[in-house]
Amino acid sequence: MISMSLQTFKVQTYYILALMLLGWAFTPFSPHFLGIGLGFLVSTYCVWILGRRIEKIGESIVKKSKSPTLGMINRFAAAILGAIIMYEIEHHMVMWAFAVGIMGGYILIVINLAYYSMKDTKK
Repeated sequence: MISMSLQTFKVQTYYILALMLLGWAFTPFSPHFLGIGLGFLVSTYCVWILGRRIEKIGESIVKKSKSPTLGMINRFAAAILGAIIMYEIEHHMVMWAFAVGIMGGYILIVINLAYYSMKDTKK
């Protein structure tokens, strides 16, 4: 279930990032699209780390070995790095767009997980 939702998330991410790139290139709201796009890139990286760690935890439970942590510090560091990049390119006035981009990735993965969870329960 997790691998299927991550595959769907990856495809959706490509489409969303393409839309952000088009919005950044062709609209007068380019700082906003840049902030959302950068935030979405950071959240994609964080979701990828989270998905990989969850799969490792599942494998360690099956093997009955010590389970790894979820890597919270790595994800926090990625978010802080993204915020520093936004600040350095002088788009600190649209930091809310960066925050929306970060939360957008997590909301999308929660929707995907809920969809595949409901699909599994119907079988």
